Amino acid sequence: MNQRSIIESYALSHGHTIVGESCDDNISGMHFDRDGIEQLTEAVDAGLIDAVIVKDLSRLGRHRTQTALYIDYLRKNHVRVLSATENIDTFNEADDLVIGFKGLMNDFYARDGSRRVTTGYRQKQKAGIVITPPFGYFKDKNTNQVEIVPEAAETIHLIFASYLSGMGLKAIARLLNEEKRKTPAQMQMALLGKRMPERLETEIKKKYLWDGTMVGRLLKDEAYTGTLICHKSERNKINKTFRFTDAAEQFRHENYLPPIITREMWEQVQELMNMRKKDNVRAGEGQTIHRYSGLIACGDCGRAFIGKRIKLKNSQRVEYVCSTHHRFGEEHCSAHTLREEYLDEIIRAELISTKTQYQRIWDSMQDTIDRWTPKATNTLSQLKKLRQQIEATEEEMEDILMERIRDKANAQRYDRMIARREEQIAQAKKKIAELENLGQTIRSRQAKLKKDISLIDQILADGQMTEAHLRLLIEKILVYETEGGLRLEIKVKAPFQNHTDTYENGELTNSELEEIIKAG
Repeated sequence: MNQRSIIESYALSHGHTIVGESCDDNISGMHFDRDGIEQLTEAVDAGLIDAVIVKDLSRLGRHRTQTALYIDYLRKNHVRVLSATENIDTFNEADDLVIGFKGLMNDFYARDGSRRVTTGYRQKQKAGIVITPPFGYFKDKNTNQVEIVPEAAETIHLIFASYLSGMGLKAIARLLNEEKRKTPAQMQMALLGKRMPERLETEIKKKYLWDGTMVGRLLKDEAYTGTLICHKSERNKINKTFRFTDAAEQFRHENYLPPIITREMWEQVQELMNMRKKDNVRAGEGQTIHRYSGLIACGDCGRAFIGKRIKLKNSQRVEYVCSTHHRFGEEHCSAHTLREEYLDEIIRAELISTKTQYQRIWDSMQDTIDRWTPKATNTLSQLKKLRQQIEATEEEMEDILMERIRDKANAQRYDRMIARREEQIAQAKKKIAELENLGQTIRSRQAKLKKDISLIDQILADGQMTEAHLRLLIEKILVYETEGGLRLEIKVKAPFQNHTDTYENGELTNSELEEIIKAG
């Protein structure tokens, strides 16, 4: 007999007339934000009922406190709750103890079930079992293998490349909508073989259109480099709480997914997003971000420069001027006008000079590595001997401790012997750390130099530096007015060279490179 039949039979046998019904399917009884409860409340407030019949009290609610409060609300409105299978009547004082006990049991059952589900889910996350693959991936239920979805991967490549080229989040979303590229929701429906609801044919729904928030979320997802991160957030459906978890609570699985983009591209995007936020960089409607926006400041008044697009007969150029001059006029500060192509020439010259310096450092480092490599085997032998020495000394200390127990009269002498051996162990451990760190330091420096030289080669090969490249290289460009020209001071983020360039009447007249390598 189903639940409805039980309730109808109870109502008939006890002389009640059924005037309506309310129910909630697949909704937790641990909260009272439910359509069925709202319908019931409306009927109570309208004075349409004098009793509520349920199969058992858990059908009204499982949260012991909220259920008790709702029963009190019904009592105040002269409405009793009748449990068909438990023979409980909330107007019967003798049933109060049973009602309280049932509330505790129902609450415990729901919480224990939630805990068991959560524990199982966490275990799957810890084991790296992908439950819902990120956009761009599909999990084959037959093989449990996660595969790349080519159409979605193409969209992801477009998003990352567009952001690095200077487009903002909203501009990228607009581009994706114009090209009618599937959103994550649409892609999920297509992969599962579902059709879009007919009501959406004429009605626009947010999840079926790209927006800036959606684009930003994909740009931050490390999964596209192949690293799966589970338990990034935590939701408690019972207490209705949500929080983002700390890195220490998350489960990282390196090289778990087939990568869609390179680690270098992802890191560039993360750094660029942080810099744009820090510099408050914005793009005009339908325009890309000015590449030097937020990087140039007036050395005389301290205000930032603004970028302006100057329309020419067959093209356009970009100029940067002091925002004080732009807003308040010549009497407050001069224009300090700089053309974008001149800035590109300066940065390009600096990169060429820097690469020469980097190559010199690389050659020196390679010489160190060549000299270090033959000694590596000897170093491993030293490490082995030191570890054996520590082990032998620790065994000696155990023997000395046993002798100390038997020969208490000479305890101080044994203490000195133990102290000497503890010092020997400490020195051996220090030597091990030095030998291990030496090899690690040389390798890490070599990798860093290789990465930096590769980045410079890439920038020079591309011809024009992207906004991403500039923000990775430059901290700030200060522009000072001098007699007959401008003086630039470039503050860089890596061990690049400082230099000063002089402009007169908008033309570069002198470029002086200082052969000084700054510590990065």
